[in-house]
Amino acid sequence: MSFNHIVIQNIVRDKWTYISYFLSSVFSILVFFFFLITAFHPMMEAIDTNSTLGIVMILCSMIVYIFSFVFIIYSMLAFLKKKTKSLGVFIISGASTKQVQKMVFRENMLIAFAAIITAIVVGLIVSPLFLMVVKNVLEADSFGMYVPIQAIAMTFILFSVLFLIVSKITTRFIKKEEAVQLLKADVTQEKLIRPTPWRLILSILVSAVLLLPLKVSPDVVESLGIVYIMMLFISLLMTIYIVLTQGILFTIRRLQKSASYYKKTNMLFVSNLQAKGNSHAHVIYLLSILLLAVFVTTSVLYSSYYNVEENTEAVYPYSFQYISHPNNPIEKEQQDIEFMETTLEQTEGDVDAYQSAFKTDEDRRIGFLSNTYFNALGTHEAITLSDNEYYVVAGNAGVMPNTDAIQDYVDDPLQYVGLEERMILVSGFRAVYYVIPDAIYDALNYPEYHVFAYELKDWTEKRDVAEKIEAQIMTVPGERYVSSKIALYAEELFVKRVIFFIGFMLSLIFLSAAMSILYFYLQTSLAGEKEKYLGMRKIGLSMKEVRVIVTRELSILIFVPFTIAAMLLFTVLFSIRDAFSTAFFQMTTVGVGIILLLFTLSFLIIRTAYFKKLVE
Repeated sequence: MSFNHIVIQNIVRDKWTYISYFLSSVFSILVFFFFLITAFHPMMEAIDTNSTLGIVMILCSMIVYIFSFVFIIYSMLAFLKKKTKSLGVFIISGASTKQVQKMVFRENMLIAFAAIITAIVVGLIVSPLFLMVVKNVLEADSFGMYVPIQAIAMTFILFSVLFLIVSKITTRFIKKEEAVQLLKADVTQEKLIRPTPWRLILSILVSAVLLLPLKVSPDVVESLGIVYIMMLFISLLMTIYIVLTQGILFTIRRLQKSASYYKKTNMLFVSNLQAKGNSHAHVIYLLSILLLAVFVTTSVLYSSYYNVEENTEAVYPYSFQYISHPNNPIEKEQQDIEFMETTLEQTEGDVDAYQSAFKTDEDRRIGFLSNTYFNALGTHEAITLSDNEYYVVAGNAGVMPNTDAIQDYVDDPLQYVGLEERMILVSGFRAVYYVIPDAIYDALNYPEYHVFAYELKDWTEKRDVAEKIEAQIMTVPGERYVSSKIALYAEELFVKRVIFFIGFMLSLIFLSAAMSILYFYLQTSLAGEKEKYLGMRKIGLSMKEVRVIVTRELSILIFVPFTIAAMLLFTVLFSIRDAFSTAFFQMTTVGVGIILLLFTLSFLIIRTAYFKKLVE
């Protein structure tokens, strides 16, 4: 029998262990492949790699790949743990550790290539349906089918390298003494959770100190940049782990001292929880972090997607805005306006039209509007100024303007009467606008721009009109400045949809990883649990009592991480509640509720399948 034949026979004999590892690997590769199919789509070539969206795409590709790396390492270590006893058989039969490592390496690489090929083939079969879903999500008609050669090549190369590295690293964890000891021992005792009060207090204090600058000193956060973020991230991860393990220990001790400890199966349940507390804590911690990543990813990305219309109106107040530079020939201005109004009249009928003007100090980027011209625009309440009063309008969205500079342009000081923070013209065109009495405006000797603005009903659905006008009239620096919130909304909506789609893919990976970790944990502990419950049944434990203990244990493994992740999510959202609307909280709650429903269904399925395997 050749060495390769032994490898194949070993896989066939223990096929269910290999199948679980194979399927988890296929799923990770498949999600990455789908992500690349989207990223390398010809339509995406229009996205500048230096833009925010381009950077997000690159970062997410890296996150998906790095996470796949970590997840496959975890899967492989869990896989090796389950096979340790069978590897011990080879070792006591005379095989050296090096030969066993070589055998496991070849097994891994065989499974790896099978998983890569399977994922790519399945991906190609499903890709038409996948691209159709993406097309509907992004509302991009040009997002059609194509041959993803780049995605195929990159997936094959990257995951071949990944499996090669992981297989080389993880096989070094195979220890001859450990395998032989596991083979000989019937029961192995896990390490119990030990009380670490000082470590708990220290970790909470460090995290609290690191969180403090977010509230009281944003400058420190900005100056430290990525270093601060990494320190806070690592500190919070460590604190969550320590709080979790100590919380489990505290709960066990409270249960042991409770009056119901000796009733029914409570003592057996608590004793089992104490014996497996350490491994349970590891799994609960990993699931909590992954679920938190799912919640945060979907919530944060939904928040950016949710406010697109409101954010667009904040920077571009009109459906169409035409600002004519003083150097723009009057004939050209009239020709452009006539075309816009004729087009709008033919397609939309009556529209709200506004005509105004402002003078400007080009060097300081300060605009001046007369009281009449300000009232002629339609995004604000009309005002009435006295001869010695002025009103201030912000020029950049979200930036507080200088309210005093107007005094540099008048002989007699004017009295400040108020501030308009909403944009009256496109954001950033001028730093600030001062609304002054008509007589003072007429006396200013600065160039005057003419403003023509139009507002449509249901403007978010008028993309065809915007494209028709933009095809004929576009911005020409030094002559005219044309802007449309319709076009901006369409562009922003597409970007947000792409980002939301990326977030959904990441959430899918995190969620599948959480389920895979739970699956591997239950699989690797199944043999020991079967022996344990068989022994308990021999001393009189009924099937009903076994079911109760198993149900409680699975409930802890599934619902405790969900509860921890949900509590952390809503704690964070509540602390920054001013940044979100009530509707966002409602949608987040609905999203968490849907995941809870999925978890409940998963719990029922897992409990039935696990209990069946446990007692068969």
